[in-house]
Amino acid sequence: MMRIVFKCFLFISILSTSLVFAETENVAGPTKTPEDDQAKIEEYNQACQVISTLLVKKEFNVDCFSNYQHYGPTSKSLKSSGTLRIAGYNLLHPGTSKALFKDYSLIAKIMNKYDVVSGLEILGTVGHDEANNQAVLAFIQSSPAMIADLNSQKTKTTDLAKIKVINDKLAKLISDTRAAYSLYRAPGYYKILMALKKLDPSWALILSPRGDSALQGSVEEMVGFFYRANNVTPVSNPHCSEFRDENGGTPYACILNLSQKFMEKDYTHNFARRPFMVSFKAGSMKFSLISMHVVFNFSGDDDAQKKLMNDVFGVNAPSDIGGGLNSSNFARFAEVKTTLNFMNRFRKKYNDNNIMFVSDTNLVANNPYWNEVLKSFPGGSLLINDATTLSPPRYTSDGKETLGVANSYDHFVLDKSVFPGCDDGHVFNYYKSDIESDIEKMYMVRSANSLYLQNKSFDGFNDGDVLVGGDIPPEETPLPAKFDYPLSNIGQMKINQMVNTYSSQLTSLLTVKKNQVVADDFLVQDRIDGFKRRVFLNQLTNAFYYRFYQEILSDHFPVSINCKI
Repeated sequence: MMRIVFKCFLFISILSTSLVFAETENVAGPTKTPEDDQAKIEEYNQACQVISTLLVKKEFNVDCFSNYQHYGPTSKSLKSSGTLRIAGYNLLHPGTSKALFKDYSLIAKIMNKYDVVSGLEILGTVGHDEANNQAVLAFIQSSPAMIADLNSQKTKTTDLAKIKVINDKLAKLISDTRAAYSLYRAPGYYKILMALKKLDPSWALILSPRGDSALQGSVEEMVGFFYRANNVTPVSNPHCSEFRDENGGTPYACILNLSQKFMEKDYTHNFARRPFMVSFKAGSMKFSLISMHVVFNFSGDDDAQKKLMNDVFGVNAPSDIGGGLNSSNFARFAEVKTTLNFMNRFRKKYNDNNIMFVSDTNLVANNPYWNEVLKSFPGGSLLINDATTLSPPRYTSDGKETLGVANSYDHFVLDKSVFPGCDDGHVFNYYKSDIESDIEKMYMVRSANSLYLQNKSFDGFNDGDVLVGGDIPPEETPLPAKFDYPLSNIGQMKINQMVNTYSSQLTSLLTVKKNQVVADDFLVQDRIDGFKRRVFLNQLTNAFYYRFYQEILSDHFPVSINCKI
């Protein structure tokens, strides 16, 4: 029986895969040639197949195509509410050291308010979790040969003592191999999807076929369109159909073709993370969404800056334009302008006007250059003016309340005349929403300014409320000797129980070392201390007053539009 299991698994080319995403940036340029894309897509495709085999286990359908990956609904029954709710949500690297302590249940509760969610800053497994996964896969692959070798040794001896030793080794090896199949750790986007499926089994995910980054060696981010299959259905996209290859699958989604073949000039290398597009149908409404995480800092040298400015704006430097375009944001506006140019070409070539852009643009809504850049998509309107990013400190440098918000970076761009049933958009502000009561109950520990803590009791937590994994938290500014806010009695109870639960989960975590299943002792105390500091003790300071929202959710709020269909 074990031989059959191993044989079924050997289709995965494990050791040729190198999906260990670094979290530090390299000075080398990005790899975005067709050949490099093909190699990267193959790596991500192999990871998709492993997830399908070891995690999904036929619970729902998984398609690992070259244009996209599709994690299908567990079940569905098509229905229409008459309103389509589309959201964009920067999920802040779920699964990395930036986001070790996410509450995937709360994230799913937020996302479950919508029908389609464009998820940004999505990554595969990284760091220690990826090292674990590689060790697990290598062990599973090598186990048949080790079993065969032990059986061979057994046939060559009649010494009963030696046979017993070999049998004990065989029993341990077979037991460890069976256990290893459950030790593969899921990436953050899969954890989010599974948390959504607990709320509605029709949730599904269309994921970009590879990660993308500004610099080779830096974190490679994907875009994921989470969708509720009860309310929306993926449909063929004309652009993806035109540029799909034989392994592309039904052309629902694809990375935009930004080459000369479609754009009349090659803009591929002008993007840190290329836009990803998908098409859906809800009721009688068909629409295409384009989404990306716009670059923040330009990584090129002076010659690269000059080339980008000439390619996109027809001038040599940001100072030649002005009007809100400057040396800090020119690359951001270049990516947005090129994407809007693509959208205009799309609607003209395919006679399809039902296209919209939802993105973390890293550009504030009141920048005057938006008026100019929107001309690349005539008729387009910029939606969402309110702040969409989180500010950790309670006060600004001049003593004013931040109210926990910072910049208006997340936006929609669409032609309102094409989507007359869509409103002007909303921001899901954590502090002003129904999720706040959940956060107060589960995570708030300071006694000041919290009526909830003064008047309510603490019911405790389930063991599943904390999820382990990831690397050691990075070094941060030390906590002050004296906190700015007192720790409530209920808050101390929360810390004790949550930290104990987290500690128990960490100490029971297993991994593979030297072809054996053993306890994962990777920096356990450092990670426990990081959990206590970042989720709880930071709350007691003005400097990190709102930071724990970022730790358990994200440093962005979701943005959304409601459309009558």
